Amino acid sequence: MGAQIFEKLINQRNQQITSVTAILSRDHAFQEAFAGAEMDRATTLSALASLQERARADVVLIASLEKELLFDTRRPEVHGIPFPFPKLIETAETTASSHGFVLLDRNLYAIAVAPLLAPDPIAWLCPGFRIDDGFAREIKTYTDLEITFLNDADFFGSTFEKHRIPKLFYGKAPPEKQIVDLRVGDENFLSYLLPLSTENGNAVALLQRSLDKELAPYLQLERTYLGLALLGLAISAALGMWIARGVSRPVSQLAEGARAIAAGDYQHRVGIKQQDELGLLGAAFNKMSEGLVERDQVRDLLGKVVSPEVAAELLQKGVALGGEERQVTILFSDLRNFTGISESLSPQEMLEILNHYFSRMAAIVEKHGGVVDKYVGDALMALFGAPLANSDDADHAMKAALEMTDALDDLNAEWQKRGLPVIGVGIGINTGMVIAGNMGSEKRLNYTVIGDGVNLASRLEGLTKTPEYETRIIVSGATLASAREQYRTRRLGEVAVKGKQKPTEIFALLGRS
Repeated sequence: MGAQIFEKLINQRNQQITSVTAILSRDHAFQEAFAGAEMDRATTLSALASLQERARADVVLIASLEKELLFDTRRPEVHGIPFPFPKLIETAETTASSHGFVLLDRNLYAIAVAPLLAPDPIAWLCPGFRIDDGFAREIKTYTDLEITFLNDADFFGSTFEKHRIPKLFYGKAPPEKQIVDLRVGDENFLSYLLPLSTENGNAVALLQRSLDKELAPYLQLERTYLGLALLGLAISAALGMWIARGVSRPVSQLAEGARAIAAGDYQHRVGIKQQDELGLLGAAFNKMSEGLVERDQVRDLLGKVVSPEVAAELLQKGVALGGEERQVTILFSDLRNFTGISESLSPQEMLEILNHYFSRMAAIVEKHGGVVDKYVGDALMALFGAPLANSDDADHAMKAALEMTDALDDLNAEWQKRGLPVIGVGIGINTGMVIAGNMGSEKRLNYTVIGDGVNLASRLEGLTKTPEYETRIIVSGATLASAREQYRTRRLGEVAVKGKQKPTEIFALLGRS
């Protein structure tokens, strides 16, 4: 099962870098720089370095249509030699893109190949992502396996500490695709050797689960049970008859109370009035029941004031000021001309429309895994990735935005039948690193996010008012790059954000592909 999950995660990662490569290959600025490559190679290398940084790749290669290496960010001076991985290009020629594992400088990389379009293919863009310790630890979080990438000569990445890696193999390597016992130092592991398809050389992934750690809880439980059994036998032999006379009735009451509490009846109380330890236990049991009632009341109230996810975060980590840096997709929505429309409505009608609107929008946000951070007048701010993060938060945000506009169209149709005015909406979405946590004062705080990524999302929502854009949803290039699915978009150009020198590329979100 762990091997299947591992293979699925590897395939998903390769598909993701292929999608990112396809998006980067259509980058207009880089296409212009590359078109002048023969005239100004330094400019193209600079643009290529920028493209590598945006893709967070470790290396980027460019090959000609004749499979000749044109650029290599590892060795800028090298060009005009045969491309080292022609089979990947041959696959991409028939499938529009390809991916695979390759060996570069005795390191293992996952590399993707996609045509550089202008608009016809003019070269092959090949970003590579190194398989190292960090990648192995990332995969471990999903599989709970010890993972090592290696071949006959090198270790590329491992979840083991450095001093344990040389002890992986004392003899020959285990057979491929068979579960075998393998001892690493003084610890036994169930091991599975999975070959990785590479164009040059060979590489494998060694998947391992500690047999000693898996069995440790059962062995400890066995010893605990044995000790308890012996202790119970000794106590029963010495005090059984004396305890039975004074304990049976209050113990039965406590057992009945425990069953009632387990069934969710927190109002149940035991009537033990004895002035001894059992009496104290009965009083403590009743106090516990009262505390459970208060806890449920607080949990229920907290769940109505904030989202269930934020409530769970506060209950788990405690209510304290502070935050942490994480990548979050922020969605801002704002009704258009609602202030002017509200002047023709009574306060009750205005409140009814807003409550109806926010109920529909909040349900859509929560349906797609988001959290409503706050309502400000007729505006809504939602988070995707805080407090709980998912690998496809950007997709969830964009799907939610599309469904929100459809839902508003339905609401407008209902309101028109009642003689109420039509209301428009603008939505801005951005993905970036922000500070997420509890903000405010010691006595009153709010779970939210702050940072440039939030400001940009708000700015994009405001840009939907621009008539020439003709769109209700604007997303940043960072959000599209983080998405795992394909969407229909229209490029709107670049916009300068206050406090940043580099402009931000923005797109109108039209729908799903």
